[in-house]
Amino acid sequence: MMASSSSSPAAAPLWVILGRVALVQHDSVKDPGDLSVKLSLPPRASTVTVPMSVHPKPGYDDTDRHPYVVAACDAGVLLHASHWPFVGFDLDRDPPGILLVARGFQLAAAGPGKALAASVVRVPDRARPFQPGISSVRNLGLVSLPGTAGADYAVAELRITAGGDAADDDGDGRGSATLFTFRAGTDAWVRKDLSCPSMSGRRWMWSAHDVVAHDGKLWWVNLVWGLLGCDPFADEPALHHVPFQETYPAGGVGHTVAAEDVVSRRMVRVSQGKVRFEELARAPRAGAAAHRPEETVVVVWTLVFGPSGFAFWKQLCATSMGRVWASDSYRATGLPAKVPVLALLHPSSPDVVYFFLEKYLFGVSVSRSAVVEFVRKPLDLVKVVAGHRRPPPISWRHVLAWELPASLANGKGNAS
Repeated sequence: MMASSSSSPAAAPLWVILGRVALVQHDSVKDPGDLSVKLSLPPRASTVTVPMSVHPKPGYDDTDRHPYVVAACDAGVLLHASHWPFVGFDLDRDPPGILLVARGFQLAAAGPGKALAASVVRVPDRARPFQPGISSVRNLGLVSLPGTAGADYAVAELRITAGGDAADDDGDGRGSATLFTFRAGTDAWVRKDLSCPSMSGRRWMWSAHDVVAHDGKLWWVNLVWGLLGCDPFADEPALHHVPFQETYPAGGVGHTVAAEDVVSRRMVRVSQGKVRFEELARAPRAGAAAHRPEETVVVVWTLVFGPSGFAFWKQLCATSMGRVWASDSYRATGLPAKVPVLALLHPSSPDVVYFFLEKYLFGVSVSRSAVVEFVRKPLDLVKVVAGHRRPPPISWRHVLAWELPASLANGKGNAS
């Protein structure tokens, strides 16, 4: 394995790469097992194991054998578990099932690199009047209140109701927003109606691809339109919209962006305490000229907040795939010169972007145009299923960078 380009290990937060699809342990309600994580050093994948006893229908033939890791932070790991056919990578609207927050992880006494959850909190269902069920697992976020070390946390979902064009003559048409929040220590979701910020020239048909937690706030990500963020702990949350600063537009006039394409080429993550936007961008070419793969550029942007609250994107680093492919470090991997798929961002070195190519995961220092992490063995992920549907292509939806809570970071040397 190649060495990482990150700063000294002592200064960097300790972290693992979580495979999003969990394994299932066959236990019983009378003799329940532990929810656990098999910790592996990056860039190898760590795997979550969920006991059958916590499922909504334990012991049934249609019980979900592939629970999905929705989010992870210092508060714990948020999972969705269901039953056939709404299992694994089911990203449809209104999925049945339950939400679980695994908390208080401690290293197991026996066996290296195994962490056990001290508790598993079942998030209350929302099957009640005026509080519809979860719209989609990609619309859910988990965030902890700053200063509580994860003891106080919130699970939240944002729903946008489409309105007219924000640029209509009446100046009204932004749609409406509803924030549903479950907070630690409570027994029910709270609903709050919010005002939508202006988003000129767009219609409010917001559909989130992902949710990112940062500094006590949640950001709902649409990989074409930008971010919608708010503080779910506030008495009166206010939504803020931040459009992307694009290297090249994701779609021009009269063009649409394929869902699979935008997911493979764009993602938003947090690194070194700041929100970052990563993209694989392709320059538009005139006429019938074909795009040249080596001209694909990798760009990392940083979200910067001005003194008045105004937010903008500042480019951190960029390179071309051609420069990466020409490096000795890439040739040493033996990988073909093909445009990869975005996987994750190093949580403490924002210029190190990880990619999937075929069955391999590798990390690139964008500022150096060099491969800094690579394991010659294919990445060991739990086989992805999506009920009766075809599984989505591999992307950042398959993995998650988890900065370990203090209870695990102190003993991470035991990771395999």
